[in-house]
Amino acid sequence: MAAPCTWTSALRLAQRGVCVFPCREDTKAPLTPNGFKDASTDPEIVHAWWTERPEALIGVPTGTKFVAVDFDLQHEAAQRWYDKNQARLPVTRTHVTRSGGRHLLFKPNPKVGCSAGKLGPHVDTRGLGGYIIWWPAAGLEVLHALALASVPDWIIEALHPPAPPQNVVPYPIPINVHRQFGGIVRTVAEACEGERNSICFWGACLMREFVTQNAIGRDAAIEIVVEAASRAGLPRNEARRTVLSAFRQGA
Repeated sequence: MAAPCTWTSALRLAQRGVCVFPCREDTKAPLTPNGFKDASTDPEIVHAWWTERPEALIGVPTGTKFVAVDFDLQHEAAQRWYDKNQARLPVTRTHVTRSGGRHLLFKPNPKVGCSAGKLGPHVDTRGLGGYIIWWPAAGLEVLHALALASVPDWIIEALHPPAPPQNVVPYPIPINVHRQFGGIVRTVAEACEGERNSICFWGACLMREFVTQNAIGRDAAIEIVVEAASRAGLPRNEARRTVLSAFRQGA
């Protein structure tokens, strides 16, 4: 059951400008029709909510006043992650949760949203669009009550990892093209470092001649030489510049 001071705690939070709303004591689900969106600092509304449901837990929306990292330490994997990273977590307000976990509160940061397991197994974040239960009102321990640190950069980076490089799908060199232009393609693809650009240019000039004879389309010819040069180790963007230069010179 919630602690007897829940009602007064809800009012105190509201008076400090922290929006609150009632949640079920068993499942922690919101008791308001629109969930955390109904959260209020109006003392009359808050009083009415807890007069009707005195056992309700206090829900507090995240994102505006603070963001939170939620550690479900009853899970061994989360405990290992917490132990491994605790030394680089700054001192900040920390709430012990009913299950023995931790809510670490940090200054608001728009780059912290709501995530599940993105930082680590059973390590969640709550920002705009989320909420946490205010466990101190249920009589649970608060650590570093007066501290509110900024979210560490390494957490932001973990939440927003750089996009993996896109794999370039090789341009398929048709079998019939191999037969007609095999020598050119092989020579460009087997060029040694130091001569790849010049041989790429040479190959593009020869392929340009086949284009003028309508033996192959211009775009296909360009892509074939670019692909062959990339197989020799020339960066695709550099190969494309070289090939286009050869085709422009012909024009």
